[in-house]
Order: sequence, then structure tokens, then C-alpha cells
Amino acid sequence: MIHTLRSAELARGASFPDCVDLSNSERYLRFLRFLGPECNLAGGMRKATSSSADDGKSAKPSQDKSGKKSAPKKAAIGKQAAAAKPRAKVPAPPSLAQRIAEAKKLEALDRPKASGAAAKETKKSVKGLALAAASAAHPFRNSDFPETYIQQISVKLDDPNHPVTLTWTGPQSTGQETGPFRSSPGAGLKGLNCDNTATSRRNGSKCTPKGTFAVSGFEDHLNSDSRATFVTWFVRERGIALHYFPSVPKSAASHGCVRLELKRVAQLIQSNSRTDLTSVVIDGTWTKPAKQW
Repeated sequence: MIHTLRSAELARGASFPDCVDLSNSERYLRFLRFLGPECNLAGGMRKATSSSADDGKSAKPSQDKSGKKSAPKKAAIGKQAAAAKPRAKVPAPPSLAQRIAEAKKLEALDRPKASGAAAKETKKSVKGLALAAASAAHPFRNSDFPETYIQQISVKLDDPNHPVTLTWTGPQSTGQETGPFRSSPGAGLKGLNCDNTATSRRNGSKCTPKGTFAVSGFEDHLNSDSRATFVTWFVRERGIALHYFPSVPKSAASHGCVRLELKRVAQLIQSNSRTDLTSVVIDGTWTKPAKQW
């Protein structure tokens, strides 16, 4: 029996220590049972150690031919490229002087182009023809014009209605429409206080100028904006007038003109005002709107 066991163990590759007493089968079997778990544990530890070593080798980062790690190199190149890339410059907002210059260009669109005595004669003849045409075709001119006409147009800058009232003179002045009518004055350039009289009269300020002015002419519409119709000029060199406009908010909103809410009122003023005789008085307290130009 012992010989058979020894042959079987030798066939599996097992070795026997020289100190084993083969004459005692019971002691030999106990010895085999004692060595068995230790041999299996040692084999398992060797396999685990070998597997961990293999995993460690596979986890190492790839290297290039020079022996340097590729991942850190790519990260460094990316940082250098980001640092070298120029940042986009944000354009600076236009200065006040630049905005005033642009506003003056807008004013120039409605400024009279002719000059000198010939221009005055041309202007008078054009005005006369325009008034005659308006008198014949427009129902808002009173029947006693020019004897009865609008003597004064008063514009208050106070929010929210900026009321416009009319003062008539002449034989048929009684019973004519006087208002008040809603309007919207100039919002001014951003940063300007249009309540200051000197600032409001500044060219390019986009403020409605405070003071007393004379009506200086008439136009069908503004050259700068065709939506502004039935124009009555009172500071022509700045392109400032009373006119109808489709948008009349409860705050100052125009480029300096007085926007009239009702087209009928703009027609009434244009049809019954007289050049150099009708005055326009701008006063009251201007309030800075949420949006300026």
C-alpha cells in the first residue's frame, strides 16, 4: 500500500523528504495531509504575485522611443498652445465725442442745403407753394388763415405726457383746438443731462433744446427718418422739429425732436403756424429716461 501511494505521488511530481519514515503508513499519511495545504497555499501566493506583477506592467503608461511618457507631453503642448493663442480684443465703446460727431451727421441730413439770398428767396417760394397746397387740400387749416393762426406752441418736458398746448391769435381764435396733446422729447446722448439749458442746446446732444424759438419752415417728412411726417421746424440747423411719429412713449425717446402722438395734431400745427411769427417755447423739467442714445 505504501509503495502504491509513493508511486502515485511520484507520478504527480511530488517529492518526499528523506526524513520520512516509510515504515509507518499512518505517520506518512499525516505528513502528506500536513504538507498538502501548505503546498497549495504557496502555489496560490505564487500565482497571485505573478498576476499582480503582470497587471502592474500593463498599467504603466506608454512611452515613446526617447523613453518619455507621452501623456504628460501632450498636456504640456496643449498648455503652450493655449498660452500662445492671442485673446480676442473686445472693442471699446465709442466715446462721447465720437457719439456727438455721429449725432451731428444725423442732424446734417435735415439741415437746409442752400445758403445766401438766393436760398432765402427759394425757401420763401417753396413755403408759399406748400402753404397754398396745404390750404387747398388739407381740412385742418382754419378758414381765416393767415389772419387767424397759432401764435405759440408750448412744450413741457415733464413726464409722463410732455404736454403740448396751442395759443391762437386772430379774429377766429376763439373755439380753436388748444390741447394739451401728448408728446415725447429728446432722450439725449448717454451720460448727458438734457435738463441743463446749455447742454440741451448743444449740437449733437440729441436733447430737445430749452428756450423760445420761431417756426422756420415745414416739410412732409424728415430725411433722416421717413416715419416722421408733417414736420414743423423750429431749430432747423440742428434738424429739430415738431412732427408726428408712430412711437410716443411716456418718457423722453426722440433724437431731439418733439414727437406728437396724433397725426391730426401734427397736421393742425403745420397747417396753422406761420414762419417767423409762431413761436415754440420749450420748458419744464426733463427726466432722464431708462434708455439714452
